[in-house]
Amino acid sequence: MFNFLRKIGRNIIHLNRTENLKIKKNIPDWSEVCDDVIPKLTHFNQRHIPACVAHTTATMMQVEWYRRTGKIINFSPRFLDIISWTDNLDLNDGRDPDIVMNLATTVGCCTEDLLPNDTTLPIEQYRDKSLITKEMYEEAAKYRLEKLGLAPVTVFDYREK
Repeated sequence: MFNFLRKIGRNIIHLNRTENLKIKKNIPDWSEVCDDVIPKLTHFNQRHIPACVAHTTATMMQVEWYRRTGKIINFSPRFLDIISWTDNLDLNDGRDPDIVMNLATTVGCCTEDLLPNDTTLPIEQYRDKSLITKEMYEEAAKYRLEKLGLAPVTVFDYREK
């Protein structure tokens, strides 16, 4: 995971140089601070909740928002997991990475202050769509993942034909 975050950080630095991200100048380059920042990132315990895509996306958002603000923001992977549910998924199914990333860039993600990421809950409670409020969407709109201009690459087609 840490090597993955270092690679993301290098890509963010490259994008910063091409002015795709508007990052405060007083925040040091990721390569200078990654060893100090990585331990500060939220250590999610996913347990048996099939929300790995949302957890990874929330961590990526923490890295990006650290680069923007110099602060670690405690995003709620649960929010992304709930709003990324589609009609073709069962309760225990994982989420489509394309959908989660698209939602992270268009809708954003609320913090755990509004929706705690309690993975000790039964899956029915963890993924309860009725928990999502207007306030969560309003807060999420403040925290959108920057569109990095990356084209998704499908290694294999896992969908039934």
